[in-house]
Amino acid sequence: MSRHLSEEDVIRLVQSLSGGTGAQGLSVGIGDDAAVLHHAGGSLVVTTDLLVEGVHFDLAYTSAYDLGWRSMAANLSDIAAMGALPRWSFLSLGLAGPPEEEFVASLVRGMADLAGPQGLVLAGGDTVKAPQVIVNLCLIGAAAGVEPLLRTGARPGQAVCVTGSLGASAAGLAWLGRGGARDDPRATAAVSAHLRPLPRLAAGRALATSGRVGAMMDLSDGLASDLARICRASQVGAVVEAAALPITQPTRDLAAGLGADPLDWAVKGGEDFELLLTCDPDQVALLADLVADSSPGLGLTRVGRVVEGRGVVLNLPDGSARDITLGGYDHFR
Repeated sequence: MSRHLSEEDVIRLVQSLSGGTGAQGLSVGIGDDAAVLHHAGGSLVVTTDLLVEGVHFDLAYTSAYDLGWRSMAANLSDIAAMGALPRWSFLSLGLAGPPEEEFVASLVRGMADLAGPQGLVLAGGDTVKAPQVIVNLCLIGAAAGVEPLLRTGARPGQAVCVTGSLGASAAGLAWLGRGGARDDPRATAAVSAHLRPLPRLAAGRALATSGRVGAMMDLSDGLASDLARICRASQVGAVVEAAALPITQPTRDLAAGLGADPLDWAVKGGEDFELLLTCDPDQVALLADLVADSSPGLGLTRVGRVVEGRGVVLNLPDGSARDITLGGYDHFR
């Protein structure tokens, strides 16, 4: 009998059967935020992301504009994690029934409003009839003289850092999912973080050009899962300090009101689209300054350290610890 697979199992199986890197200019393939292709004009990074109605979004509280914005943000975040500059995009749409002009126009407008200022252009795609709305974007970015940052550069002794704050997107999703109004002032920041996240392109570029980052990726499935991916790629372990996690007061307040644990949102919630990176401890302050200079108001917080071994351990304020390896979002768990 064939065994059931987790999302990580699916990725590893496809990777094992698809052949290695090195052919046709491919230097980094399956297993990072984006693939890296080399050509005569330099390196390109390529990423793709699929959003399915009922799995990734609910049209009951996600407008077509929000959907377009979120779809673009998820892909741009992968480009940011590589330190690249977005250049071209390809959009494939699955639409149920006869497409409504207002829905399609709003969706594409949401994408364009986020992507246009970044210099990204829509270069092609496909449209099909589907049982529900499906949005697939493929983005190509240019490394533009910078070596793309990968998940394989973490080393024992390095600090683990994140940009921005954690858990706000999960807070927004929880609020909307329980019927909360999107314009309620108690939830404005969380709802915005969930429906209209901001990919950290300028910060990613600044970090990549610094030459002082070990490994980097974006936080799409939650700190627990994404840090575990860096650890596996780099063959190391990590320890995270719960007390150090940057969780805003509005996120904590929403958790209290909804009877949720803000720490759970920060560690497992996903879709924060912040940057997760490792660096030498004595470089944290410098990198924090670079992040702030590139993106005024954006912080960089040290949340843990890279260690020998495997897996990710979370140290709790009460002195206990728990293994959180791959404890974030998994489509098939």
